Amino acid sequence: MVAKIVVENHQESGKTWPQYLAVLSALFAIFNSGIHFGWPSPSVPKILSEEYVFNVTVEEASYITIIGPVGDLFGSIIYPAIVDRIGRKNTILLIAVPQILSMTMIYLSFYSKILLYAARFTGGLAEAACFTIIPLYIGEVCEPRIRGRLGSLFSTVLTVGMLAVNVVGSYLNMHTAALIFATLPVLFLIIFSQMPESPSYLIMKSKVVEAEDCLRKLRRKENVDDELKILMNDVNRQMSEPGRYRDLYTIKSNRLACVVMFTLRIIQQFSGVSAFALYMQVLFDKSTTILPKETASITICIIQLISNLTGVLVVDRTGRKPLLVLSCIGCSLTLFFEAIYFTLQDYTVVEVSNFDYLPLVGIVVFTVTFTVGLGNVVNLMIGEMFSSSIKAKASCLMNVIFAITMTFGTKFFQYTSDTISMCVPFYVYGICQVLGAVFCVVYVPETKGKTLEEIQLKLKEK
Repeated sequence: MVAKIVVENHQESGKTWPQYLAVLSALFAIFNSGIHFGWPSPSVPKILSEEYVFNVTVEEASYITIIGPVGDLFGSIIYPAIVDRIGRKNTILLIAVPQILSMTMIYLSFYSKILLYAARFTGGLAEAACFTIIPLYIGEVCEPRIRGRLGSLFSTVLTVGMLAVNVVGSYLNMHTAALIFATLPVLFLIIFSQMPESPSYLIMKSKVVEAEDCLRKLRRKENVDDELKILMNDVNRQMSEPGRYRDLYTIKSNRLACVVMFTLRIIQQFSGVSAFALYMQVLFDKSTTILPKETASITICIIQLISNLTGVLVVDRTGRKPLLVLSCIGCSLTLFFEAIYFTLQDYTVVEVSNFDYLPLVGIVVFTVTFTVGLGNVVNLMIGEMFSSSIKAKASCLMNVIFAITMTFGTKFFQYTSDTISMCVPFYVYGICQVLGAVFCVVYVPETKGKTLEEIQLKLKEK
């Protein structure tokens, strides 16, 4: 009898693996987005070489690179407009469509280079949904005790996609690589279609019975009455607030969440991370001879992956705020180090060719410090900081800011490094990180271990 009671209590404690399965299935779309995001690194050198059938200038290649964030901008408007109508799950499934089209157009781009522009734009549409909708889904299906860990996997899986495209794209031609990558979104469709909808969304739509069934599947226990009641109260309270765009600045908690998250996204992108990812092989080709540019870019991706996994393990222990502060400080120091190196190289008679391994070392340290904090935590907090009534609209504006700052920051890197000096963007990015550290200390709240409703109440108190 005692054994039976113990077994029943163990069963009612629930399991976390169904939440891992649901999140990892959704993150398959992020893997494909990482392929799109990292595609320019191995591909731009091929486009500029004789391997590609059409003549492409450096300026044209730069626009092929940054037109992806332009598609991201349009996707930021499209997907949040439908996520509260058709649901988190169905919206995430739609991501596969532009991902398939993007790689198909790259495969066909040997007939017309215009297809490269179209492919990058279309891939940007999918990227917008990944950065906008998937953090919402993760935040709503996970228990608070593991939400940080699972939310941090977002950046880890994105990095795995970037690593995959750097490996495959470096050693296979563009034609073959695109054909391989076009099959992956189809696989994602098959897997994620079996996953549950967000219980919070179902409650928003008054589908309480379905929400209860989803909770049973996600928690792997029969009795979810207590959690369901709490979730219903939290969602109904949040949905009682207006959900208009102007409420993002008229309601105190929304306004504070917007200030924090919009600024964090700007700080994140003005670290130079997107520019380094998109021009990684070009950057190493200009700055170091210690490793071939292909090997160097793959090495950086592997280090980024290890750093991401470290961030996953520590984010629910150390908290979000300390990681952000330390990340900004670490990034600023390494960026200033890189800037000084390129200043000596371009503006003095100091011989730095014997130390050309230093840029690679600097990027390695930058990658570690960025990934553990800014890379992991910002994406995680998108799903934590906003009320249910306004999440979709807030995510829309978040990704608009992401797309604009990524486009501007990347073009700024390409233009200043080509026309002035490589040191200029590093100095600017370094100053931004110093300001970012100050902002995180003063304004960013701690969300570790709190339910989504507790976070909202804390914002209202502030």
